[in-house]
Parts: sequence; C-alpha cells; structure tokens
Amino acid sequence: MDTKGILLWGGLILIFAIGYFFSRRMKKQIEENGIEVDAVISRITDEGGPDEIDLHYYARYRTADGEEIEGVLSNPTPDLVEGQTVRVKYHPKFKANARLVR
Repeated sequence: MDTKGILLWGGLILIFAIGYFFSRRMKKQIEENGIEVDAVISRITDEGGPDEIDLHYYARYRTADGEEIEGVLSNPTPDLVEGQTVRVKYHPKFKANARLVR
C-alpha cells in the first residue's frame, strides 16, 4: 500500500475513533448528570435504503427550563410506537439527545 493509502486509512480510523469517544463521553455525562423527564415518542423514521431497515426514534419532551425539544433517542427498543409515553434522561448541554430510562 502506498503512502496516500496509509494516510487515508489512518485518517478514517481517527475520525471513527473520535466519533466513538465523543459518543461514549456523551452517554456517560447523560448517565451521571442527566435530568429525567416524561416524553412522548413523536416519530419513527426509516433511514435505510430499499433493502435495509434503519429506524430512528424521536421523542418530544419539555426540559427543566421549559424548552420543548424533539430529540433523538440514542438507546431505543423495537417495541416503541408513536404516541407512547416514556421516561427519558437528557443532559442540559446535549438537550436534543435523550436516553430511555429503564
């Protein structure tokens, strides 16, 4: 493999590593400092192609300071349906990313 190929693969690995560590950091901050609120599953979208299913779940909730948010659920379960009331936890810094409380 030539130098360009090695640099390209190294760059891609670095980008994925940064994304992974940011995701883990956000999850840890939500778990440690998150605020629990009631939410409603507002929509479920399929972002997959014609031969695949890639569901994204969104919940609408009101933050502690009164702001209404539609955030992405980062740990959905397949049994969720639109209109269902759930309990979520969000971090004040990352309001649009919530986690289901189980």
